[in-house]
Amino acid sequence: MRIVNTFISDDDEVPSYTEISLRRARESNPHTRIDFICKKSQPYFSSLGVRWIDQNSLSSDLLAKFNEVCWFKRHETPGTTFPSPELFWHRTAERIYYLAAYLAQERLENVFHFENDVLIYGDLDTVEVNDKITVTNMSPTHTTFAFCHIPTHQLLSELCENFNTLLGHGEHQLLSLGFDHISEMSLLNLLYKKALVESFPILPSDATNWVFDPGSYGQYFAGTNNDHPSGFTDPTHIIGREILNGDIAPQLLTRDTTAVFPRKIEPCVVDRQSDKEIPIFNLHVHSKKLSGFA
Repeated sequence: MRIVNTFISDDDEVPSYTEISLRRARESNPHTRIDFICKKSQPYFSSLGVRWIDQNSLSSDLLAKFNEVCWFKRHETPGTTFPSPELFWHRTAERIYYLAAYLAQERLENVFHFENDVLIYGDLDTVEVNDKITVTNMSPTHTTFAFCHIPTHQLLSELCENFNTLLGHGEHQLLSLGFDHISEMSLLNLLYKKALVESFPILPSDATNWVFDPGSYGQYFAGTNNDHPSGFTDPTHIIGREILNGDIAPQLLTRDTTAVFPRKIEPCVVDRQSDKEIPIFNLHVHSKKLSGFA
């Protein structure tokens, strides 16, 4: 088992909050190998035991085809606290192809990948996985790579092949399926609806030992990168709808630990009908204010 994360860009910069994400992952999983694909090694990689993988060393036919057929050209929402880079939607999809190229090159199995604004609170050995790629479903139209498990490199290559096929249909045809825009989240949602990928449980009623955050719990606790404050809930999200209906109640607990980590964050969510309380394995902190939850 290993973690392989990415930040694909045209320059050497990696977002500053990435260090916080990696530190939290290392604390929770002290013996797990972590590889990071980006353009330049970062100063904190060595102290965290993170192995740098040069993005320029990776290539594949799938990646080349993606750059032929992909028509994503715009930013995400402008004017955010952490502004989106050029070709934002293109890069967020492209990273999956770099990930696939690296996994295929190394013939890797049992890989976890999560986004750079995600905090991990548990031991990866406790995550229940299966023989499909498992991701985090967010809404009827969006499924995210916020936290995902990849059983084999072949499965991720097949996912990229499916993405290329979908992109080849063009934006107009894909928008006609009910999306307000097309990104890797909507492409992944189409594969989820076809049962080509599965989702980790996101609600306590579906969970055994953990629930997982596609983006909604992190928005509730920390707000968004679009100036929404803490307590924000998106009614189009599955989790957001459950919160607004009063069916679930996210809670942010802390407990005293050591002098090094004196207040450890323990996010959880309560099912109000059953009083079932399930810890949240990861927080997808859309506001990028990770330090307050690390």
